[in-house]
Amino acid sequence: MAEAGGNGNGRGGLIADVSTKLIRALPPAMTLLVVLNIIFLGVSAWTFQHNSDRRADMIAKIVDSCLQHQP
Repeated sequence: MAEAGGNGNGRGGLIADVSTKLIRALPPAMTLLVVLNIIFLGVSAWTFQHNSDRRADMIAKIVDSCLQHQP
């Protein structure tokens, strides 16, 4: 028995067909905007994580320094 879509690929094939048709239906400027938005979100997430890691390192060094210099 053939799955929905009639091409025998099953549900994964149907989802791939829908996504391919959606990308082809979008104007190139919209596709570029989506790609740029994904890149921006990725860079923003990486920057936030990087800054959080550096902040944690600095706080750990400050706390270690304060603990070593107790009278």
